[in-house]
Amino acid sequence: MAIVFSQELFEKICSSATNSTAEVYDMIAPHLEDTLQSINVELLGTMADKLDTVPGLEQAVTKLVCLRTYAEQIPELDLVLTPTGFGIVSNQNLAPASADRVKNLLQKVTNAYDDTYDRCLELLVGTDWADTPQARINIPNLIYTAKQLKMYVDIPSSDVHRSKLVEFRTKMYHAEEKLMQRVSAEFFDHILEQARHNAFTKEESAMADYMCKFIGFCIAKNWSAAKSMLERIENFAESKIDAFYSYKDSQAYKVKHFETYKNEQEDSTYFFG
Repeated sequence: MAIVFSQELFEKICSSATNSTAEVYDMIAPHLEDTLQSINVELLGTMADKLDTVPGLEQAVTKLVCLRTYAEQIPELDLVLTPTGFGIVSNQNLAPASADRVKNLLQKVTNAYDDTYDRCLELLVGTDWADTPQARINIPNLIYTAKQLKMYVDIPSSDVHRSKLVEFRTKMYHAEEKLMQRVSAEFFDHILEQARHNAFTKEESAMADYMCKFIGFCIAKNWSAAKSMLERIENFAESKIDAFYSYKDSQAYKVKHFETYKNEQEDSTYFFG
């Protein structure tokens, strides 16, 4: 189902662009379709033609397109603040809006875009999208939305958006590498894949929570808590080994539980080791 854009729809989503005339929308409208195509490539993939199969996804994507297009065009627009919102400077009697107002507007729209992007991810996990390259690109870590970041990292500001997630990306990769070293890359990759499919078992859900807490401690540089959580993760994996087959089958597990061959009296060959 194709998304149909209109001034009414755009101004409902981007209320600051509301104006008695269509001047802002008329400047932005030609770019909406290009933005949609970019989002199809970057985020949706094959789900672009199946938006109506996931409740709420089409509305979220429509909002995403409008907000991104607005944010990208704000620097190009000669904006003026009017009683009903921002408009385009069309005569010499209207002074452009101050740089600070435009900067604040851009930040507000960008934050709304980031939050909507996260909402799209929440709607897409557990669908056919989980098996696409877009899923692997957009969910490269166990913590993949700003909402999760706020849950697992003690950040002083409550105004946390996707930009903060991107800022911590390298730290998350480093923390996840430590998890792989302790409980194997195979096991971690399985947990991450289950996150994309929204298909955790009871034990996997608990493990993912422990792993996210460990990642959060690493981001916050709370190393003592991180060390304790890492030990907890390993102990939990060992105690629930039958529930974690990808860990049980991993080379890391086999190395940990390797037993030197015991020679028996009736053996024809004696092994030294």
